[in-house]
Amino acid sequence: MTEATANADALLAELTRLGEIAAGILDGEEVKRIITERAMHYIANPKPEHRYLGGDYFDVDHELFGRTKRLMIRIARLSDAQVSTSAWVPVPGQAKVTVAVHNGVRHRYYDFGQESAETPREMQEAFGTGEIVRVAPESDRAVATVLAPVRDSLGEVVAVIELTAPLEGQAPAWS
Repeated sequence: MTEATANADALLAELTRLGEIAAGILDGEEVKRIITERAMHYIANPKPEHRYLGGDYFDVDHELFGRTKRLMIRIARLSDAQVSTSAWVPVPGQAKVTVAVHNGVRHRYYDFGQESAETPREMQEAFGTGEIVRVAPESDRAVATVLAPVRDSLGEVVAVIELTAPLEGQAPAWS
């Protein structure tokens, strides 16, 4: 086993620990209601002639958003790694997801300004099995990711929490 592989395995183990905590304490009833119904309508039904309409109408339940964001920040702080988090929810009637809350600068699946994305295979697995999914670093991307299911009161997986961290720390600002 190389040192890089050992570092990746240790980081994935740490992210898995955080994923178990997230899956246990985040409330799916709240996470699935963060994005308002009207905002989700515009995410699910984009208007090509008004490309920014979904962003213009993006709105959240501020109490739920804030509570979830603070919990995700606290979960990330339980690690010495530089963990970024995202809460992903399905777009109704489509094979897409959208981010309801995100913290940090490194995300495997989110690009700035993105309204929705096709549900990645790993997320489909987390939604489908209800298990934590580990995503190893790829050659072109030196980050490790864990996807943790978030359940509602009926036990249905209604969201997935992405926990992503770099294999190496950030370079100093002066580099």
